[in-house]
Amino acid sequence: MAKPVGLIIHFDEEQRNYLLNEDRRGYRFSDALSVHDWEIKQIQLVLLSFTGNTIDFIALATKGNRVATAKSRIEFSDLVDLSSVPLKEVEKLLSPNTKLHFMKSSSGRGGRLPEKTWLETIQALKEIRPNLVEEIERLISLTVVSRYRLTGEAAEVLAQEREALGSALDIFSGNNELRKDVFKSWAPKLADVENYDDDAMEAELNIPKDSPVSFLSGIPERYIQEESAIQHDLYNWEGERATLHNMGVSVFEQGSRVLEVVYANKNTLEHTLGVDLIYYNKSFHSFVLVQYKIMKEKDRVQGFYYRPDEQLDKEVDRIDEFHKKIKISTDVSSHTGFRLNYDGFLYKLVPNKGLQAATDKLIAGMYITNSYMKFLLGENGPKGERGGRLITFKNSPRYLTNTEFSGMVNRGWIGTSLHQSDSLSQLISEFLQTGRALMVAVEEDTANKAN
Repeated sequence: MAKPVGLIIHFDEEQRNYLLNEDRRGYRFSDALSVHDWEIKQIQLVLLSFTGNTIDFIALATKGNRVATAKSRIEFSDLVDLSSVPLKEVEKLLSPNTKLHFMKSSSGRGGRLPEKTWLETIQALKEIRPNLVEEIERLISLTVVSRYRLTGEAAEVLAQEREALGSALDIFSGNNELRKDVFKSWAPKLADVENYDDDAMEAELNIPKDSPVSFLSGIPERYIQEESAIQHDLYNWEGERATLHNMGVSVFEQGSRVLEVVYANKNTLEHTLGVDLIYYNKSFHSFVLVQYKIMKEKDRVQGFYYRPDEQLDKEVDRIDEFHKKIKISTDVSSHTGFRLNYDGFLYKLVPNKGLQAATDKLIAGMYITNSYMKFLLGENGPKGERGGRLITFKNSPRYLTNTEFSGMVNRGWIGTSLHQSDSLSQLISEFLQTGRALMVAVEEDTANKAN
Protein backbone atom coordinates (compact mmCIF):
# COMPACT_ATOMS: atom_id res chain seq x y z
CA MET A 1 0.00 0.00 0.00
CA ALA A 2 1.39 3.39 -1.01
CA LYS A 3 2.44 5.95 1.61
CA PRO A 4 0.15 8.98 2.06
CA VAL A 5 1.75 11.94 0.28
CA GLY A 6 0.49 15.11 -1.33
CA LEU A 7 1.40 18.46 -2.81
CA ILE A 8 0.54 22.11 -2.48
CA ILE A 9 0.19 23.89 -5.85
CA HIS A 10 -0.16 27.64 -6.29
CA PHE A 11 -2.05 29.37 -9.10
CA ASP A 12 -2.57 33.10 -9.43
CA GLU A 13 -5.95 34.85 -9.49
CA GLU A 14 -5.99 35.18 -13.28
CA GLN A 15 -5.47 31.42 -13.62
CA ARG A 16 -8.23 30.84 -11.09
CA ASN A 17 -10.77 32.79 -13.14
CA TYR A 18 -9.83 30.80 -16.24
CA LEU A 19 -9.45 27.33 -14.74
CA LEU A 20 -12.59 27.42 -12.58
CA ASN A 21 -14.84 29.05 -15.13
CA GLU A 22 -18.33 27.49 -15.03
CA ASP A 23 -18.10 26.66 -18.72
CA ARG A 24 -15.19 24.39 -17.86
CA ARG A 25 -17.48 22.34 -15.53
CA GLY A 26 -15.95 23.74 -12.33
CA TYR A 27 -15.01 20.32 -10.93
CA ARG A 28 -12.34 19.44 -13.50
CA PHE A 29 -9.54 21.28 -15.34
CA SER A 30 -6.04 20.59 -16.61
CA ASP A 31 -2.75 22.47 -16.81
CA ALA A 32 0.87 21.83 -17.80
CA LEU A 33 3.16 21.66 -14.75
CA SER A 34 6.66 20.62 -13.88
CA VAL A 35 6.35 17.58 -11.59
CA HIS A 36 8.88 14.96 -10.57
CA ASP A 37 8.70 11.49 -9.01
CA TRP A 38 5.11 11.00 -10.14
CA GLU A 39 4.00 8.03 -12.25
CA ILE A 40 1.77 8.59 -15.30
CA LYS A 41 -1.93 7.90 -14.52
CA GLN A 42 -1.21 7.80 -10.80
CA ILE A 43 -3.77 9.68 -8.67
CA GLN A 44 -2.42 12.15 -6.12
CA LEU A 45 -4.16 14.31 -3.55
CA VAL A 46 -3.28 18.00 -3.86
CA LEU A 47 -4.03 21.26 -2.11
CA LEU A 48 -4.68 24.25 -4.38
CA SER A 49 -3.97 27.86 -3.49
CA PHE A 50 -5.09 30.80 -5.64
CA THR A 51 -3.99 33.61 -3.31
CA GLY A 52 -0.62 32.57 -1.94
CA ASN A 53 -1.83 32.79 1.65
CA THR A 54 -4.84 30.45 1.69
CA ILE A 55 -5.63 26.84 0.81
CA ASP A 56 -8.71 27.09 -1.37
CA PHE A 57 -9.40 23.55 -2.61
CA ILE A 58 -8.41 19.95 -2.00
CA ALA A 59 -8.57 17.87 -5.18
CA LEU A 60 -7.41 14.81 -7.07
CA ALA A 61 -4.65 15.20 -9.65
CA THR A 62 -3.61 12.71 -12.34
CA LYS A 63 -0.41 12.98 -14.32
CA GLY A 64 -0.68 12.63 -18.08
CA ASN A 65 1.87 12.64 -20.88
CA ARG A 66 4.66 15.18 -21.28
CA VAL A 67 3.57 18.26 -23.24
CA ALA A 68 6.69 20.43 -23.03
CA THR A 69 10.25 20.29 -21.78
CA ALA A 70 10.11 19.12 -18.14
CA LYS A 71 6.33 19.66 -18.05
CA SER A 72 3.45 17.18 -18.05
CA ARG A 73 -0.28 17.57 -18.47
CA ILE A 74 -1.96 17.34 -15.05
CA GLU A 75 -5.71 16.80 -14.80
CA PHE A 76 -7.34 18.16 -11.65
CA SER A 77 -10.69 16.70 -10.71
CA ASP A 78 -13.18 16.33 -7.87
CA LEU A 79 -12.46 19.75 -6.37
CA VAL A 80 -13.73 20.21 -2.82
CA ASP A 81 -14.06 23.86 -1.82
CA LEU A 82 -12.30 24.53 1.50
CA SER A 83 -13.59 28.12 1.66
CA SER A 84 -10.10 29.66 1.72
CA VAL A 85 -8.39 28.28 4.81
CA PRO A 86 -5.57 30.71 5.83
CA LEU A 87 -2.11 29.10 5.77
CA LYS A 88 -1.36 30.63 9.15
CA GLU A 89 -4.42 28.93 10.64
CA VAL A 90 -3.04 25.57 9.47
CA GLU A 91 0.42 26.38 10.82
CA LYS A 92 -1.01 26.95 14.32
CA LEU A 93 -2.18 23.32 14.46
CA LEU A 94 1.12 21.78 13.32
CA SER A 95 3.95 20.54 15.54
CA PRO A 96 7.16 22.65 15.49
CA ASN A 97 9.09 20.32 13.16
CA THR A 98 6.30 19.80 10.63
CA LYS A 99 5.50 23.51 10.67
CA LEU A 100 8.89 24.27 9.16
CA HIS A 101 8.40 21.70 6.37
CA PHE A 102 4.90 23.03 5.73
CA MET A 103 6.04 26.65 5.48
CA LYS A 104 8.81 25.67 3.06
CA SER A 105 6.55 23.56 0.82
CA SER A 106 3.67 26.06 0.84
CA SER A 107 5.77 29.04 -0.23
CA GLY A 108 6.63 30.09 -3.79
CA ARG A 109 4.98 27.81 -6.35
CA GLY A 110 4.34 25.12 -3.76
CA GLY A 111 5.78 21.62 -3.51
CA ARG A 112 5.58 18.12 -2.10
CA LEU A 113 5.03 17.69 1.64
CA PRO A 114 6.88 14.97 3.60
CA GLU A 115 4.66 12.15 4.87
CA LYS A 116 4.40 13.30 8.51
CA THR A 117 3.83 16.92 7.49
CA TRP A 118 1.15 15.86 5.00
CA LEU A 119 -0.71 13.79 7.59
CA GLU A 120 -0.68 16.63 10.11
CA THR A 121 -1.79 19.12 7.45
CA ILE A 122 -4.77 16.97 6.46
CA GLN A 123 -5.72 16.53 10.12
CA ALA A 124 -5.53 20.30 10.59
CA LEU A 125 -7.83 20.89 7.63
CA LYS A 126 -10.33 18.41 9.09
CA GLU A 127 -10.32 20.30 12.38
CA ILE A 128 -10.73 23.67 10.66
CA ARG A 129 -13.46 22.41 8.29
CA PRO A 130 -15.26 19.62 10.24
CA ASN A 131 -18.21 19.75 7.82
CA LEU A 132 -15.89 18.49 5.04
CA VAL A 133 -14.33 15.54 6.87
CA GLU A 134 -16.24 12.90 4.91
CA GLU A 135 -15.37 14.52 1.58
CA ILE A 136 -11.69 14.77 2.49
CA GLU A 137 -11.62 11.15 3.61
CA ARG A 138 -13.31 10.07 0.37
CA LEU A 139 -10.52 11.72 -1.64
CA ILE A 140 -7.85 10.11 0.55
CA SER A 141 -9.47 6.71 0.04
CA LEU A 142 -9.48 7.25 -3.73
CA THR A 143 -5.73 7.82 -3.84
CA VAL A 144 -5.05 4.64 -1.86
CA VAL A 145 -7.72 2.18 -3.01
CA SER A 146 -8.00 3.02 -6.73
CA ARG A 147 -5.03 0.81 -7.62
CA TYR A 148 -6.66 -2.31 -6.17
CA ARG A 149 -9.42 -4.66 -7.27
CA LEU A 150 -11.82 -5.04 -4.32
CA THR A 151 -13.12 -8.53 -3.53
CA GLY A 152 -15.48 -10.17 -1.04
CA GLU A 153 -19.26 -10.48 -0.57
CA ALA A 154 -19.71 -6.76 0.10
CA ALA A 155 -17.81 -5.95 -3.09
CA GLU A 156 -20.17 -8.20 -5.09
CA VAL A 157 -23.26 -6.39 -3.81
CA LEU A 158 -21.77 -2.92 -4.29
CA ALA A 159 -20.68 -3.91 -7.81
CA GLN A 160 -24.33 -4.63 -8.62
CA GLU A 161 -25.39 -1.31 -7.07
CA ARG A 162 -22.72 0.39 -9.14
CA GLU A 163 -24.07 -1.18 -12.33
CA ALA A 164 -27.63 -0.16 -11.41
CA LEU A 165 -26.66 3.45 -10.73
CA GLY A 166 -24.52 3.63 -13.86
CA SER A 167 -27.37 2.33 -16.01
CA ALA A 168 -29.75 4.91 -14.51
CA LEU A 169 -27.28 7.74 -15.18
CA ASP A 170 -26.75 6.65 -18.79
CA ILE A 171 -30.49 6.41 -19.41
CA PHE A 172 -31.05 9.84 -17.88
CA SER A 173 -28.21 11.68 -19.62
CA GLY A 174 -28.37 9.90 -22.98
CA ASN A 175 -24.57 9.46 -22.91
CA ASN A 176 -21.89 8.33 -20.48
CA GLU A 177 -20.44 11.67 -19.34
CA LEU A 178 -22.45 11.99 -16.12
CA ARG A 179 -21.74 8.38 -15.21
CA LYS A 180 -18.00 8.92 -15.78
CA ASP A 181 -17.93 11.95 -13.46
CA VAL A 182 -19.77 10.08 -10.70
CA PHE A 183 -17.85 6.82 -11.00
CA LYS A 184 -14.43 8.49 -11.04
CA SER A 185 -15.34 10.11 -7.72
CA TRP A 186 -16.52 6.99 -5.88
CA ALA A 187 -14.52 5.43 -3.06
CA PRO A 188 -15.31 3.17 -0.09
CA LYS A 189 -14.37 4.10 3.45
CA LEU A 190 -10.65 3.44 3.82
CA ALA A 191 -11.23 1.66 7.15
CA ASP A 192 -13.40 -0.94 5.35
CA VAL A 193 -10.57 -2.04 3.03
CA GLU A 194 -8.03 -4.54 4.32
CA ASN A 195 -5.69 -7.40 3.36
CA TYR A 196 -3.91 -5.51 0.57
CA ASP A 197 -2.12 -7.83 -1.85
CA ASP A 198 0.42 -5.83 -3.85
CA ASP A 199 1.32 -8.82 -6.01
CA ALA A 200 -2.22 -9.49 -7.23
CA MET A 201 -3.22 -5.82 -6.72
CA GLU A 202 -6.30 -6.95 -4.79
CA ALA A 203 -7.76 -5.96 -1.44
CA GLU A 204 -10.77 -7.14 0.55
CA LEU A 205 -13.79 -4.92 1.15
CA ASN A 206 -14.99 -5.88 4.61
CA ILE A 207 -17.90 -3.70 5.74
CA PRO A 208 -18.82 -4.18 9.42
CA LYS A 209 -22.04 -6.05 10.20
CA ASP A 210 -25.13 -3.83 10.43
CA SER A 211 -23.18 -0.95 8.90
CA PRO A 212 -25.54 1.23 6.80
CA VAL A 213 -23.41 1.41 3.66
CA SER A 214 -24.42 1.53 0.01
CA PHE A 215 -22.62 2.50 -3.19
CA LEU A 216 -24.36 5.88 -3.03
CA SER A 217 -22.61 6.64 0.27
CA GLY A 218 -19.25 6.76 -1.52
CA ILE A 219 -20.08 9.40 -4.15
CA PRO A 220 -19.55 13.20 -3.74
CA GLU A 221 -21.80 15.02 -1.29
CA ARG A 222 -22.95 17.43 -4.01
CA TYR A 223 -25.21 14.63 -5.30
CA ILE A 224 -26.56 13.62 -1.89
CA GLN A 225 -29.68 14.81 -0.14
CA GLU A 226 -31.26 13.71 3.12
CA GLU A 227 -34.90 13.42 2.14
CA SER A 228 -36.63 11.81 -0.83
CA ALA A 229 -39.55 13.69 -2.32
CA ILE A 230 -40.46 10.74 -4.53
CA GLN A 231 -40.66 8.34 -1.61
CA HIS A 232 -43.29 10.48 0.07
CA ASP A 233 -45.11 11.96 -2.91
CA LEU A 234 -45.14 9.10 -5.42
CA TYR A 235 -44.56 5.77 -3.74
CA ASN A 236 -45.93 6.05 -0.23
CA TRP A 237 -43.89 3.20 1.22
CA GLU A 238 -46.12 2.82 4.27
CA GLY A 239 -44.34 1.41 7.29
CA GLU A 240 -41.16 0.74 5.34
CA ARG A 241 -38.96 3.66 6.32
CA ALA A 242 -38.62 2.56 9.93
CA THR A 243 -37.71 -1.01 9.00
CA LEU A 244 -35.27 -0.33 6.18
CA HIS A 245 -31.69 -1.17 7.09
CA ASN A 246 -30.22 1.42 4.78
CA MET A 247 -31.41 4.43 2.84
CA GLY A 248 -29.57 6.62 0.38
CA VAL A 249 -30.89 9.48 -1.75
CA SER A 250 -29.06 11.17 -4.64
CA VAL A 251 -30.19 13.84 -7.09
CA PHE A 252 -28.74 14.59 -10.52
CA GLU A 253 -29.75 17.52 -12.74
CA GLN A 254 -29.42 18.42 -16.41
CA GLY A 255 -31.17 21.66 -17.25
CA SER A 256 -34.81 21.33 -16.22
CA ARG A 257 -34.58 17.54 -16.00
CA VAL A 258 -34.04 15.86 -12.64
CA LEU A 259 -33.15 12.28 -11.74
CA GLU A 260 -33.78 11.27 -8.14
CA VAL A 261 -32.30 7.96 -7.03
CA VAL A 262 -33.41 6.21 -3.83
CA TYR A 263 -31.61 3.15 -2.46
CA ALA A 264 -33.49 0.89 -0.07
CA ASN A 265 -32.30 -2.29 1.61
CA LYS A 266 -34.07 -4.14 4.41
CA ASN A 267 -31.06 -6.37 5.09
CA THR A 268 -27.43 -6.03 6.02
CA LEU A 269 -25.08 -6.31 3.05
CA GLU A 270 -24.00 -9.81 4.07
CA HIS A 271 -27.62 -11.01 3.83
CA THR A 272 -28.52 -9.16 0.64
CA LEU A 273 -29.44 -11.58 -2.15
CA GLY A 274 -28.84 -9.11 -4.98
CA VAL A 275 -29.86 -5.74 -6.39
CA ASP A 276 -32.82 -4.58 -8.48
CA LEU A 277 -33.19 -1.32 -10.39
CA ILE A 278 -36.56 0.29 -11.08
CA TYR A 279 -36.33 3.19 -13.54
CA TYR A 280 -39.45 5.32 -14.00
CA ASN A 281 -39.71 8.04 -16.65
CA LYS A 282 -42.64 10.34 -15.95
CA SER A 283 -42.61 11.87 -19.43
CA PHE A 284 -43.09 8.48 -21.11
CA HIS A 285 -45.15 7.01 -18.23
CA SER A 286 -42.75 4.12 -18.56
CA PHE A 287 -40.78 1.94 -16.20
CA VAL A 288 -38.22 -0.83 -16.47
CA LEU A 289 -37.10 -3.21 -13.76
CA VAL A 290 -33.67 -4.81 -14.00
CA GLN A 291 -32.50 -7.64 -11.76
CA TYR A 292 -28.73 -8.01 -11.51
CA LYS A 293 -27.05 -11.43 -11.39
CA ILE A 294 -23.36 -12.21 -10.94
CA MET A 295 -21.60 -14.37 -13.54
CA LYS A 296 -18.67 -16.59 -12.54
CA GLU A 297 -15.56 -17.17 -14.59
CA LYS A 298 -14.88 -20.78 -15.64
CA ASP A 299 -11.51 -20.07 -17.24
CA ARG A 300 -9.89 -17.54 -19.57
CA VAL A 301 -10.84 -19.55 -22.66
CA GLN A 302 -14.50 -20.33 -21.91
CA GLY A 303 -15.11 -17.07 -20.10
CA PHE A 304 -17.98 -16.17 -17.76
CA TYR A 305 -21.18 -18.11 -17.16
CA TYR A 306 -24.40 -17.89 -15.14
CA ARG A 307 -26.13 -21.01 -13.85
CA PRO A 308 -29.87 -20.36 -13.21
CA ASP A 309 -31.15 -21.53 -9.83
CA GLU A 310 -34.44 -21.86 -7.92
CA GLN A 311 -34.18 -18.23 -6.80
CA LEU A 312 -34.32 -17.09 -10.43
CA ASP A 313 -37.33 -19.34 -11.05
CA LYS A 314 -39.12 -17.67 -8.13
CA GLU A 315 -38.33 -14.22 -9.50
CA VAL A 316 -39.66 -15.13 -12.95
CA ASP A 317 -42.86 -16.42 -11.30
CA ARG A 318 -43.13 -13.18 -9.29
CA ILE A 319 -43.04 -11.14 -12.48
CA ASP A 320 -45.76 -13.35 -13.99
CA GLU A 321 -47.91 -12.74 -10.89
CA PHE A 322 -47.42 -9.00 -11.22
CA HIS A 323 -48.55 -9.15 -14.87
CA LYS A 324 -51.72 -10.93 -13.74
CA LYS A 325 -52.48 -8.34 -11.06
CA ILE A 326 -51.67 -5.26 -13.15
CA LYS A 327 -52.98 -5.46 -16.67
CA ILE A 328 -50.56 -3.55 -18.84
CA SER A 329 -52.12 -1.89 -21.86
CA THR A 330 -50.35 -2.01 -25.23
CA ASP A 331 -52.86 0.32 -26.87
CA VAL A 332 -51.17 3.43 -28.27
CA SER A 333 -53.00 6.64 -27.35
CA SER A 334 -50.09 9.07 -27.72
CA HIS A 335 -46.64 9.35 -29.30
CA THR A 336 -44.95 8.80 -25.93
CA GLY A 337 -46.95 5.62 -25.33
CA PHE A 338 -45.52 3.67 -28.27
CA ARG A 339 -43.03 0.88 -27.46
CA LEU A 340 -41.08 -1.67 -29.45
CA ASN A 341 -41.34 -3.93 -26.40
CA TYR A 342 -43.92 -3.42 -23.66
CA ASP A 343 -42.33 -5.85 -21.20
CA GLY A 344 -40.27 -3.68 -18.88
CA PHE A 345 -38.71 -6.56 -16.92
CA LEU A 346 -35.09 -7.45 -17.69
CA TYR A 347 -32.09 -9.15 -16.18
CA LYS A 348 -28.48 -8.07 -16.38
CA LEU A 349 -25.88 -10.80 -15.99
CA VAL A 350 -22.69 -9.16 -14.73
CA PRO A 351 -19.25 -10.83 -14.92
CA ASN A 352 -17.64 -10.88 -11.49
CA LYS A 353 -14.61 -8.69 -12.15
CA GLY A 354 -14.48 -7.22 -8.67
CA LEU A 355 -15.00 -3.61 -7.68
CA GLN A 356 -12.58 -0.77 -8.34
CA ALA A 357 -12.58 2.88 -7.40
CA ALA A 358 -11.85 5.71 -9.88
CA THR A 359 -12.87 3.66 -12.92
CA ASP A 360 -15.63 5.11 -15.10
CA LYS A 361 -16.78 2.12 -17.16
CA LEU A 362 -19.75 -0.19 -16.75
CA ILE A 363 -19.02 -3.91 -16.88
CA ALA A 364 -19.83 -5.39 -20.29
CA GLY A 365 -22.64 -7.75 -19.27
CA MET A 366 -25.79 -9.20 -20.82
CA TYR A 367 -29.21 -7.48 -20.68
CA ILE A 368 -31.83 -10.20 -21.17
CA THR A 369 -35.54 -9.47 -21.58
CA ASN A 370 -38.05 -11.42 -19.50
CA SER A 371 -39.46 -13.28 -22.52
CA TYR A 372 -35.99 -14.27 -23.74
CA MET A 373 -35.05 -15.43 -20.23
CA LYS A 374 -38.06 -17.73 -20.20
CA PHE A 375 -36.80 -19.28 -23.43
CA LEU A 376 -33.31 -19.69 -22.01
CA LEU A 377 -34.73 -21.44 -18.93
CA GLY A 378 -37.01 -23.73 -20.96
CA GLU A 379 -36.51 -27.07 -22.68
CA ASN A 380 -35.13 -25.48 -25.84
CA GLY A 381 -32.74 -23.20 -23.97
CA PRO A 382 -28.95 -23.69 -23.82
CA LYS A 383 -27.49 -26.47 -21.68
CA GLY A 384 -24.13 -27.13 -20.10
CA GLU A 385 -21.91 -30.18 -20.57
CA ARG A 386 -24.01 -32.25 -18.15
CA GLY A 387 -27.38 -31.07 -19.43
CA GLY A 388 -27.98 -28.41 -16.79
CA ARG A 389 -29.17 -24.88 -17.52
CA LEU A 390 -26.29 -22.59 -18.39
CA ILE A 391 -26.13 -19.07 -19.84
CA THR A 392 -23.00 -17.66 -21.49
CA PHE A 393 -22.21 -14.88 -23.93
CA LYS A 394 -21.81 -17.46 -26.69
CA ASN A 395 -24.87 -19.67 -26.15
CA SER A 396 -27.33 -16.81 -25.48
CA PRO A 397 -26.55 -14.29 -28.24
CA ARG A 398 -29.83 -12.29 -28.24
CA TYR A 399 -28.88 -10.01 -25.36
CA LEU A 400 -28.62 -6.22 -25.26
CA THR A 401 -25.35 -4.40 -24.61
CA ASN A 402 -25.04 -1.53 -22.13
CA THR A 403 -25.30 1.05 -24.91
CA GLU A 404 -28.26 -0.63 -26.60
CA PHE A 405 -30.18 -0.94 -23.34
CA SER A 406 -29.65 2.62 -22.07
CA GLY A 407 -30.39 4.12 -25.50
CA MET A 408 -33.66 2.23 -25.90
CA VAL A 409 -34.91 3.13 -22.41
CA ASN A 410 -33.80 6.75 -22.84
CA ARG A 411 -35.89 7.04 -26.03
CA GLY A 412 -38.85 5.15 -24.57
CA TRP A 413 -38.55 2.27 -27.07
CA ILE A 414 -38.72 -0.36 -24.33
CA GLY A 415 -40.48 -0.25 -21.00
CA THR A 416 -43.88 -0.95 -19.55
CA SER A 417 -46.52 1.71 -20.15
CA LEU A 418 -47.83 2.48 -16.68
CA HIS A 419 -50.10 5.44 -15.99
CA GLN A 420 -50.96 4.65 -12.39
CA SER A 421 -48.27 5.46 -9.85
CA ASP A 422 -50.02 3.30 -7.22
CA SER A 423 -49.28 0.26 -9.41
CA LEU A 424 -45.63 1.19 -9.27
CA SER A 425 -45.91 1.64 -5.50
CA GLN A 426 -47.30 -1.90 -5.27
CA LEU A 427 -44.40 -3.24 -7.35
CA ILE A 428 -41.86 -1.52 -5.09
CA SER A 429 -43.54 -2.84 -1.95
CA GLU A 430 -43.47 -6.39 -3.31
CA PHE A 431 -39.81 -6.27 -4.29
CA LEU A 432 -38.82 -4.83 -0.92
CA GLN A 433 -39.87 -8.17 0.58
CA THR A 434 -37.57 -10.32 -1.57
CA GLY A 435 -34.31 -10.00 0.39
CA ARG A 436 -32.76 -7.98 -2.42
CA ALA A 437 -31.67 -4.34 -2.34
CA LEU A 438 -33.73 -1.94 -4.43
CA MET A 439 -32.59 1.15 -6.31
CA VAL A 440 -35.44 3.34 -7.56
CA ALA A 441 -34.65 6.05 -10.12
CA VAL A 442 -37.28 8.57 -11.21
CA GLU A 443 -36.74 10.95 -14.10
CA GLU A 444 -38.84 14.10 -14.32
CA ASP A 445 -38.80 17.21 -16.48
CA THR A 446 -39.61 20.02 -14.06
CA ALA A 447 -40.31 22.39 -16.98
CA ASN A 448 -43.49 20.40 -17.58
CA LYS A 449 -44.45 20.35 -13.94
CA ALA A 450 -47.53 22.34 -13.01
CA ASN A 451 -46.86 25.31 -10.75
